[in-house]
Amino acid sequence: MMGALIRALTNNAVENIEEALGMTDATSSAMKHAIAEWYAAWYGRAPTKTEDPCQRLPYAIVNKLCKATFGEYDSSLQHTDSAKAKYLDGVRSTFDACKTSFMTQAMIGGEAWAKPVPMPDGRLTWQIVGRDSVIILGRDASGIPSDVALCEKSVSADHHFYTLVERRTSFAGRLTIRYRLYCSDNKSTLGRRVPLASLPQYERLEDEYTFAVPIDGVGMVFLRMPITNCVDGSADGVSIYEPAMGLIHRINENELQFSREFELGRMRVVASADILRTHNGKKSLTDDVFVGLDGNEQSVGITPFAPALRNESYEARRQTYLKAIENLLGIKRGILSDAEAVSKTATEINSSAGDYSLSIMDFQHLYYDALQAALRLGDQIGQAYRLCDASAWDADELAVTWGNGVLYDADQEWTERKELVQMGLLKPELALAWKFDLPAESEADLAEIRKNYMQELKDLEG
Repeated sequence: MMGALIRALTNNAVENIEEALGMTDATSSAMKHAIAEWYAAWYGRAPTKTEDPCQRLPYAIVNKLCKATFGEYDSSLQHTDSAKAKYLDGVRSTFDACKTSFMTQAMIGGEAWAKPVPMPDGRLTWQIVGRDSVIILGRDASGIPSDVALCEKSVSADHHFYTLVERRTSFAGRLTIRYRLYCSDNKSTLGRRVPLASLPQYERLEDEYTFAVPIDGVGMVFLRMPITNCVDGSADGVSIYEPAMGLIHRINENELQFSREFELGRMRVVASADILRTHNGKKSLTDDVFVGLDGNEQSVGITPFAPALRNESYEARRQTYLKAIENLLGIKRGILSDAEAVSKTATEINSSAGDYSLSIMDFQHLYYDALQAALRLGDQIGQAYRLCDASAWDADELAVTWGNGVLYDADQEWTERKELVQMGLLKPELALAWKFDLPAESEADLAEIRKNYMQELKDLEG
């Protein structure tokens, strides 16, 4: 809902929002155009005069990358015995619940935010905000947004359109939030400003509030794609499929031509027009297959028309484009293209697999940092809203595993540790401590391992 509103306002009445905020959107016109193109490609379903988006490549790219990133993901807090730890574990759990949506929005728009929402029952939930739902008013020296505006739309019972404009500004470690409510007779304009109490859901909001405790950034967890901006070179994040947008358009054009090739090439039978004439309200033959020609019926007769389809040429072109997209985005060969249909060498396969692993590692590192940021922000917001106490907590309590996947191969790690033991470079007790997650900091810990894992020690030492 928020994304649709921003798109409508951006297209029809952006100046009204900027005037309402007294600020100018810091996003360049090139970036605005690119953002609109990314979301149009993501949501595009209906064919146009020049393209058929039936392949839904943006979805295929993002979906496969997200699945690979979180395929074996798991997280936990090592100790949850205190009230503070239980609260933070809830923050972690609710944040993980929206991890796919969060990563998806970041991949589509280049940037995304997770906004904390305190609940009456004492929990902290998260609302995912995509790039098409945010107006950037300012960024700090590192390019992270420090002044943003969000819009939320509501429709009243009397069919008036209300727009809540929320501005979040970070200055000197303090977060200030300003709210303004506007009412209009149509959804494309802001209309006139009205009191926040005009709608029940906003009546408890203050026009302006500055948090007394330090809050990270604009009070939302920020996630930005790791690729360099190739639109205008600014600090704005870009969609994961931005480098391949030209190829995506080419594939959509190819699909439209491909479908027309089959439509125009379907078999027909050219016959005299009088054969198709209606008799007693019924046609003798269907004109879906038979084509009637007026003229000299005696010379026309019945002629089958079934031209050869050029599907191999179209398919070869599609595979070439898909392979080029995989190269551009660092995706393993065969993720999008038909691996069996593409000529390749072992070196090419290994290279694409290596690039793919590095790409997935980047996304996993990004989410790990975001989860750490969510715990810090959850603690700050929790203290501000009295959802938790001010006791300290250790960030090392967070444990994240990615499974036996592209980022971390536990089997290979165990094999390497066994080799080190057999070479005499690693104590077998330390290898077993790693495998079974046992303490091994003191001699007493090592003795306990020797006591409880005698057979494993013998097997490890050969």
